[in-house]
This record gives sequence, structure tokens and C-alpha cells, in this order.
Amino acid sequence: MRDRLTERQNQVYEFLRDYVRRQGKPPTIKEVGQSLGIRSTNGVHKMLVVLEKKGYITRTPNEARGLELVDDVGFGAEEAPGVLMLKLTEGVGRRARRMTSETADHPLPRSRRPLLIDPGLVPDDVDLDDCLGVVAADDGMNGAGVRKGDLVVVEECHWRDVSNGATAAVLFFDRVVIRRFELANGRLHFRAADRTYADEAIRPDDPEFFVIGRALAMMRPLT
Repeated sequence: MRDRLTERQNQVYEFLRDYVRRQGKPPTIKEVGQSLGIRSTNGVHKMLVVLEKKGYITRTPNEARGLELVDDVGFGAEEAPGVLMLKLTEGVGRRARRMTSETADHPLPRSRRPLLIDPGLVPDDVDLDDCLGVVAADDGMNGAGVRKGDLVVVEECHWRDVSNGATAAVLFFDRVVIRRFELANGRLHFRAADRTYADEAIRPDDPEFFVIGRALAMMRPLT
């Protein structure tokens, strides 16, 4: 198991991963600094050294694009982060067919390969057809046992139906993160269990955030 990433380290790693997916090659140190607001090349270098020590990248000295991702982290790593449809049997359920259609109205990219799971992972009163799987994009809930790359089973619901103190899956900009949910003073609060990650407080109508629903169970790939 890799060492956890701080919020800033995770931002750098995700930038590297997105860049490689889009461009088919790694960025230069200058491109990393420009995109992430790191003014000094030494600052970028130090961040890459940490990522290498933690097992996320390898580097080739004296090459402009001399870094390589060790591998993508977690379930569905070859695809963009998004929704994994769940199914009880080898036949895809009705909801999976709807959600993987071209006209599905959902803010997350969807995998077309449903994941077979044990229904015993979710409470008896939860319909698996109301659930989906998301991949945690950071280590913000490391202190609560959820790591970057873990697959989390989520019951889709409106934020009004998520109880204070419950664990929720939230779309932050273009990343799915797991956080402790709280409604207070007319704002939605998302609290991290790892102190290197900042808590977020937003208005319910903020378009950059979307509460997917209640987190019910977690699965971790064997490595």
C-alpha cells in the first residue's frame, strides 16, 4: 500500500495523471509549475521527489519529460474517474442500462462496465438499484479508513436526505471525494478526516459542487 498523499501532493499527482491521459506524454517541470501555481522549479522538483518516494511516479534524471506514473490508482484506473454501475448478477440491472445510455442526466462520466458486488455490503433497506460506485480521488478521509483509489458504494440522494455527520460522496469540481457531511448556517460543510486536507463550506446552489449521496461501503483493490 502506498503512503497517503497530502492535499497538495494529490493535486500534483492528479495533474500529472490528467496530462498524461490527454497528451500521451508527461509534462515538463515548467508545465507543472505553471499549471499549479508553483513559481519555483525547485518547488516542483521537491514535490516530484516526494511523489517518487511514496511510490506514485518514477523519474529519469536529466530528461525534460523524464517522469512516469507507476500506475493509475484504484478501480477503473484506465478510465477517467467517474461512476461504476453496480449489479447483483451477471445481467445488468435496469438502472445500469439507464445510467450508461447516451442521454443519462448525470454530472459524472460513466463506466460502461458494471461491477458485480455482494448485496450484503449494503443495508437491507437499501435498493442496490439506487446505488452506484465511485472511486475516491484523494486521501482526505484517510483518518476514517477511506484511501485514494478505494471504491465506495453510494446511495444516490439529494443533499437534504443526507444526515448531519453522515459520510457523503461529493463531486468537487471534477473530482469525486468522500467527506463527512454537515448542514449548518445555511451552508453545506464537507469535513476531511485527514488534517492535511482543508474542509469546505459552500452554498447549496454552488455549481462547482454536487452531492452524489450517502457513502455506504468501501472496497479496496488488492495490490
